[in-house]
Amino acid sequence: MNREFRKGTFDPSSVATDLKTLSKNAKTLNKLTDDLTQQVGQIESVINTLNLGLSSFVVIEESSDMNGVWSHYTRLWYGRDDKSKWGLAIDEFDEHNQDPDNCRNHKSWAFREAPRVLRLKAVGYIPDLLADLVKQSEKMTTQTAATLAQAKDIAANLLKPALDGSEK
Repeated sequence: MNREFRKGTFDPSSVATDLKTLSKNAKTLNKLTDDLTQQVGQIESVINTLNLGLSSFVVIEESSDMNGVWSHYTRLWYGRDDKSKWGLAIDEFDEHNQDPDNCRNHKSWAFREAPRVLRLKAVGYIPDLLADLVKQSEKMTTQTAATLAQAKDIAANLLKPALDGSEK
């Protein structure tokens, strides 16, 4: 509906029409958002079943203040929350550009509990997050294989003298 609004005018019929349209739009928007959150929940469930034990994040938005002192970040991440539950989440915070450990205004939500506008922005970054998890899992697999080889070598060198001593 494209009407011209004039300050100070009141048309009761247009207010009633607007409220009816707003109610209809709210129902549709809520249903669509619930469906979106359910689909992302399925993605989260699949990742959780993999038991990766890895965390990752991608930056959704980044902006700096006019002085270039603080940067604001919005991120989509996968990891373990404060309650030791693994899943997708969204966080926002301000970071001091000269001191990255200096953060303020940190807010974090499980994906399904994040503000709608952030969930809508985050969905497009899920493939990037998955790609980073793949990269991290490959790196961790290589490191784990090397560590396993080292552990086998240590065990073999410890067991050999013990076995040699027990045979005498």
